[in-house]
Amino acid sequence: MKNGAQSSQVRLRRSAPDDLAFVTALERHPDNRDWIGQWSDDEHLAAIAGKQAREHWIIERDGESAGYLVAYDCRAAGAGVYVKRILVKDKSRGTGRAALALFIEEASRRFAPVAVWLIVHETNARALKVYRSLGFERFEPGGDSQLYDAAAEPPRDSEYFRMRLVRPEGELS
Repeated sequence: MKNGAQSSQVRLRRSAPDDLAFVTALERHPDNRDWIGQWSDDEHLAAIAGKQAREHWIIERDGESAGYLVAYDCRAAGAGVYVKRILVKDKSRGTGRAALALFIEEASRRFAPVAVWLIVHETNARALKVYRSLGFERFEPGGDSQLYDAAAEPPRDSEYFRMRLVRPEGELS
């Protein structure tokens, strides 16, 4: 997918600087602050520009901006692809699940990574349900945790943990 991928009503497209106001308003909304980190405009713009092996995507539903996704290419460090953020405006409509499934397909085609992984809070039931429905499982890297921490970031505290999606023979599920 060079310009975007779609699934019935949900589509991913590369973010542009003009998307910044939508992204930051969604990220900073009181309903989202407890679940998602807060980036500065400069951090989002750097990801939009593709700096530091980061990708920034807008999630569209029915042609309207519905959320965003940020991912890091950590393959050079041996840590696959890290989904840093996925956030949707209207919850419980399947938008986030569809967008993440599209991103996994895209990552599989473009990167052929060993794994796609993310970090989630243990009480974020909505996110856990989505991730598990796509095949993500809790992942403890053991002695390799420093590798993942250096490639992306460590979980904030003991209430956060990594989940990973892996296919046999090193391909994505």
